[in-house]
Amino acid sequence: MRKALGKRARLVTVGSGGHGVYLSNGNACGDHKVTTFLRKGSRPKKDAYCAG
Repeated sequence: MRKALGKRARLVTVGSGGHGVYLSNGNACGDHKVTTFLRKGSRPKKDAYCAG
């Protein structure tokens, strides 16, 4: 997916199982990155990995 989206996107990977992990698994790192994008429209400077 990352390759298909190219340079215009950022990939935030959360090291927890399941689909749709935003606000549902207690991963503060992932939740913060997505919330920042939704509120401010700013993306991380590079792809990010948030350990589970």
